[in-house]
Parts: sequence; C-alpha cells; structure tokens
Amino acid sequence: MANMRVQLEVEDWVRREWMLQMFGQQFVRERVKLSCGGVCDFDAVSTDRKIVAAISTSGAVTASNKFAVGKMLKIRSDMYFLLLCEAERRIVVLTEKDMVDQCLKEVTGGRVPASIEFVHAQIPQDLDRRLKASRSVASQEMQAKRGVLSTDQ
Repeated sequence: MANMRVQLEVEDWVRREWMLQMFGQQFVRERVKLSCGGVCDFDAVSTDRKIVAAISTSGAVTASNKFAVGKMLKIRSDMYFLLLCEAERRIVVLTEKDMVDQCLKEVTGGRVPASIEFVHAQIPQDLDRRLKASRSVASQEMQAKRGVLSTDQ
C-alpha cells in the first residue's frame, strides 16, 4: 500500500511555511461555519479568519497522461465550499504547475467565480521528489489492481 503521508507533509509545509511567508500570518486547519448552516473543515484558515483556503497537491494529468477528471472535480468541490464560507479571500493553493495552468484555463473560460483565487505554492525539491515518488507507487498499485480485476472478469 502506497504511503500517502507525504501529501499531508506537503499540506503542512504549505500551511505552516509558505502561507506565513506569502500572507504574513499563520494558518491552521480549521472547521468553518457555512452560510447554509453546516460546517466544513478547511485546509488553511488565517488567524484573523479573513482568508480561507483549500490546498491541493494534485496534478492535472494522471500517470497514464490522461486528464485528471477526479482531481479536477475535487477542486471544484473545494471551490463550492469556499463559496459557502464567510471570508474576505477564498483561495485554492496548488502545488503542481500543470494544475495551476488547468485552473487558469477554467478562469479564462468563465467557469470559476470571481471570488476564488488560485495561487501556486512551489514546494521544496525534497518534498516534491518524495511526493512524486509516492504518486508513482500509488499509480503502479492501481495499475496492478486493474490488471487483476480485468483478468477476473
């Protein structure tokens, strides 16, 4: 089983280091009340609660070089919940350049609300290398499972 802990390490680094440097204040993982009455756990909320963010470590393409539909749907889900929270700024932090490019295409195509911002957090090389290695192992496991499933049918 692939160890996906590195994704949490990347999120922690983005929240603790990058966002502090970028926005000049600390961020924590926080549950925020939504305008429709429920709550949502967000990846990063500023200490003054004016900035709420979702952090994504996903790329825009799969290991087999196809468009990552599921990953894009997750970002759209994050945007939906960002729209439902009270905040001065609603941000989606992306660690992968290809996903930044894909999301900016969505903005250009008029498919993103104006109140949502996308920012690119370039992670340290060591974390990036470990994240890519973890993804590779997970992809190989999924391909192996698909091979087993397809021969069983």
